[in-house]
Amino acid sequence: MILVNYLAAAVLFCLGLYVVLTRRNLVKIVMGLSLMESATYLLLVSMAYRAGSTAPVLLDPPPGQTPSSLARGNVADPVLQNFCITAVVIGVAVTAVFLAVVVRIAQHYRSLDADRIRALRG
Repeated sequence: MILVNYLAAAVLFCLGLYVVLTRRNLVKIVMGLSLMESATYLLLVSMAYRAGSTAPVLLDPPPGQTPSSLARGNVADPVLQNFCITAVVIGVAVTAVFLAVVVRIAQHYRSLDADRIRALRG
């Protein structure tokens, strides 16, 4: 089951990389970067998964579990999950900055084609 998540992350990352390398529209390039970013989030959350584990913070242990069994490490890894949440917030801000730059480029050059903008340099 977890292998499907790893494969999905790899496919999403490769699809985003394909978009970045083959498309010349700046908005599509930003979308490809965002897709690659989402693939890394999926990978991080999948790496934090442990089969048969529980949440890292509990008031009472679930039925059939004792506090000592949970202390031995039968919980999901909270570090990767916290890192992923932080990365999502930073990623949204970076994507917003990228899109603001694309809007300013479109206003200045009247084009979103990366090759045309490069040719207008001057």
